[in-house]
Amino acid sequence: MLKRIISILTAIIAVGLTPAAPRAARVPRVHRHPARIHRRLGPEEDPRALSEDDFPAAGGEPFEGLWQLQDMPAWLHAIARSDHLKTVMERNIAEFASGVMALEHVQPRRHRLEDGVFDGIFELTIKGPDGVHRRICLRGVADPRRSARGYVISPGVPFGEDSWRCTVPELRLVLQTPPVDTALPALAILTDPSRARALLEDGIRRCSPAHADISIAGCTPTVTRYNPGSRCTVVYRLEYGAEPEGKDWPEVVVAKTHRGDKGRIAYLGMRALWESELRRSTVVTIAEPLAFLPELRVLIQGAVPGESRLSDLMESVLPGGTGRDMEGLRDVLAKTARGLAALHGCGAHGQTFGWEHESADVRKRVGRLAEWIPGFDGTLEPALARLDALAASHPPQRPVPSHRSFRPAQVLLHEGHIAFIDFDGFCEAEPAMDLARFRASIKQSVMRLGSDEERPEPSLQVLSELDGLCDLFLEEYARVASVSRERVALWETLYLLESVLNCGLKVEPERLEGSMALLERHVRLSRLSLA
Repeated sequence: MLKRIISILTAIIAVGLTPAAPRAARVPRVHRHPARIHRRLGPEEDPRALSEDDFPAAGGEPFEGLWQLQDMPAWLHAIARSDHLKTVMERNIAEFASGVMALEHVQPRRHRLEDGVFDGIFELTIKGPDGVHRRICLRGVADPRRSARGYVISPGVPFGEDSWRCTVPELRLVLQTPPVDTALPALAILTDPSRARALLEDGIRRCSPAHADISIAGCTPTVTRYNPGSRCTVVYRLEYGAEPEGKDWPEVVVAKTHRGDKGRIAYLGMRALWESELRRSTVVTIAEPLAFLPELRVLIQGAVPGESRLSDLMESVLPGGTGRDMEGLRDVLAKTARGLAALHGCGAHGQTFGWEHESADVRKRVGRLAEWIPGFDGTLEPALARLDALAASHPPQRPVPSHRSFRPAQVLLHEGHIAFIDFDGFCEAEPAMDLARFRASIKQSVMRLGSDEERPEPSLQVLSELDGLCDLFLEEYARVASVSRERVALWETLYLLESVLNCGLKVEPERLEGSMALLERHVRLSRLSLA
């Protein structure tokens, strides 16, 4: 039963319940040292053009070595191509090769490189013998140190059932039905209305004195996010009997379960925020923490109003939004900046997080990629060392309550008001960290739109417009709180660098060109002396 739940959840979160029409395959447009990225922009192209002194010294861009990500094994890049995957799966999976089933589309979903091994999820749209279309998810593992033919295959197991496994030798890939998600033991409970009702009622009664007498008659769960082996978020609409008259019981609650300690950290952070002045803020809304169940690693919280996210607004407006659309976006960005300043000034306490932690994480990512590209770490070390030296020469501001994962997707919009969600990484850090993460995310989200074949690539005008939006956000924050612009520029460099590294770690070669464009443009315009 749990197996079936996991398969359904993965499909729901990936693309929804209704099968989408197959899309034409697209070959990644990645070119070594593309001229349109590496050439210097003239004054007529960039309204904030810099003098020659602002460009890196002779010897090339400081992060030139990142282009080695194009040198990843060809078979690994092929795994990211839907058209190629479809062809090889039709050839190697017996049910497709025989014509018993038809494979209509393959979509790579979640990929990662860890310890020299590829691990990913693929979503297949298939047509069965009865003509019914359905979607299933397969897990794929490729270890270049081991031949795919060496894995034990269980003959006679029907496609998609437990223990089904198939090899794709030309991609060194072993496909199998996803295993039971043992990393999230609460998953089966959270997705079952009856069991979830009892869990929610008991947890809220035990951990929220204000709701000690809550009596839930029923609940309707909706899975809004599911990353197998990592986390699951479920939204519940609660039903009560006649008792809630005059009671302040919530109509909607949210339950989250995480692998590891993230849920506990989020709960403690949310409690600290709820007990601070931020709870009564008129500029931003936060959710009330209701319970944390350590035995199941389940966090229960109240819901905050929000019909959409800031990321949705950006996607609809950029690129090419009208003047009125852009004005609305600027207004929301200004509100978001003021909300972030309120968060930073609320006085809540958490674990301390600093530059040295993020820099160490970047080096770990580089090391993981060096397992696929020999010498990659040595090539990048001079630039990383220079970044650390610059950070040391510009001391950070004192730590403040921080989100740590602050992106447009974490900002909910409701009737002119904003709310912040997802405090899984809550900590104390310098203000520049959240500010830079948000600015980098704005740029990355628009560049991702350009990697969609249905949308045009962002132009120089759009990139300049993005710079203006990011500057507006920073300026609005600076109106109400102090900020070190040098530290923001340094942190933004680190986050844009991470985005480039993730093109390799998540096997997304089609994003490399755009991510490099953002990083090199930022280094040039920020006037950082990295060469």
